Amino acid sequence: MTKKTFDRKIIWAYLYGTLLSFSLVFGYQLESQDYLTLGKVSDLLIFVGLSIVLGTIVNSFYKMIDKGNSNTDEGYKDSGVLADSGIEKSEIAYFLKIWLILFLMQLPVLIADYPGFFCYDAADELNQILTREFSNHHPLIHVLLLGTTIAFGHKVTGSWNVGICTYIVIQSIIMTAIFAYLITFIKRCGVKKVFRIISVLFMGMFPTIVMYTLCSTKDGLFSAFLLLFVIKLLQLSGDPEAFFKNKRDTSVMMLSAVMVCLFRHNGFYAYLVFIPIALIIFRKYWKKMMILLLLPAIISMILDSGMTLVFDADSGEHQEMLTVSITQLARTWNSSPEAFSEEDKEVLFSYIPERALYAYEPRVSDYMKSFFNNDTYDKDAASYWKLWFKMLKGHPVTYVNAWFLTSYGYWYPFAVFNSYKGHQLYNITYDESSYFEYEVEPPGERVVLIKWIDSLYYKMSLTPFQQVTPIVSLLFAPAFYFWVWAFILVYALRNHKLRAIMPLIPVMLVWLTVLLGPVYVVRYVIILWYIVPLMPVIYSRIRK
Repeated sequence: MTKKTFDRKIIWAYLYGTLLSFSLVFGYQLESQDYLTLGKVSDLLIFVGLSIVLGTIVNSFYKMIDKGNSNTDEGYKDSGVLADSGIEKSEIAYFLKIWLILFLMQLPVLIADYPGFFCYDAADELNQILTREFSNHHPLIHVLLLGTTIAFGHKVTGSWNVGICTYIVIQSIIMTAIFAYLITFIKRCGVKKVFRIISVLFMGMFPTIVMYTLCSTKDGLFSAFLLLFVIKLLQLSGDPEAFFKNKRDTSVMMLSAVMVCLFRHNGFYAYLVFIPIALIIFRKYWKKMMILLLLPAIISMILDSGMTLVFDADSGEHQEMLTVSITQLARTWNSSPEAFSEEDKEVLFSYIPERALYAYEPRVSDYMKSFFNNDTYDKDAASYWKLWFKMLKGHPVTYVNAWFLTSYGYWYPFAVFNSYKGHQLYNITYDESSYFEYEVEPPGERVVLIKWIDSLYYKMSLTPFQQVTPIVSLLFAPAFYFWVWAFILVYALRNHKLRAIMPLIPVMLVWLTVLLGPVYVVRYVIILWYIVPLMPVIYSRIRK
């Protein structure tokens, strides 16, 4: 090993250590005091010292992995690159068995909290179907799927609960099928039985996963389709030649990509960024990759535009894209109103009403952005950005605080998810925790059939119970999973294994997009839990 290579590898380890140290030190500041104290000498010394310690530990771990790579691991034959056309009948039987097991594992929670968790804008989406007034605020494909199913169920039975439960069951069937395919895939890759059993238990019973399998939000289906896309990328990266020859593989990959683009707007943006990255990595197959990747983007745009046109959906909203800037201006206004001249105030109030600015909340911008004047922005976006840049020059730390406070839960492992504290919903008021919206919005009505399960999920959703329990809290924290995956990603980059981790790039891009969102919530990054069973497969690819 040359000195140059040695130095480069050390740099990767200390880069990871520095970033993790930043998240721990400054994440703690944000969690405890709602702002950063970048000039506090004691905290800076802790940051530097912790960076060195963590970097040294990570470097030692990376060296241990390097040393272990010289040994052959018979536990992974990595045959997951085989095309689906080679699946034997026994594998199909295995898939069906796992599918049934996963569905039955989650069924008690649905029975306990009938008709399922009907929340996170579900009532608004259903109302679009009932009133025939549509908006692109929520992906239209989900609005149509959810609203039509529930409305049809109500029309046939006269019960809204039956309609809601029907939708939840359909969603659960789709998601558990993808989970079963995940387990079947890692079996084909040669992952040991004990890990597969743990994976089945994890995907079927871990509360955070169950919450979103039985929840009406679009994020569950979106993340399930993203998981399927990642699996297909693993097959592609393992043996491109075999993959391109198999129409079933390529069709499923394109279908999953279309669903990723349609079910969340940020999924579409992340996918567009992923395309050139994938083309560079697979430049040898650039023509086939171009078709494989561009076609889903084109199809999704046609379908989305078609649905918008057919249903005359309102698509004039800008605030989702401007969330961070809106929050930054609002925080600056609340902390330093004297910085705004009379002309500045006039411009600011033309976009964001004064009453909305005074309602600024550090960890969530939903209320403010709902009052954003899209018409004014359409007529004169330049004035908005001129004001934004002017305030940035004088208040850069305020801008950083405003942004980090709506996103640090994604990278600080010990954050307690309670961004919506004090917010009143239909049947509950957030107080100690807003980890999960434990709610059945009207016209649904919760019927508790298994009280102890209902009590457990209530406790995990609306109290900090599991979030403040040592060790256990990490398993419920998205930032913990992020740093585990980041550890693997950095190791791969350190060893020039970019192709091996290519399947994880869409997940990381989605994670980056949510940093620009209005609030940190679990549902936006539930994919970090879904890809856990793939860890031994990706690890084995990196070791080759």
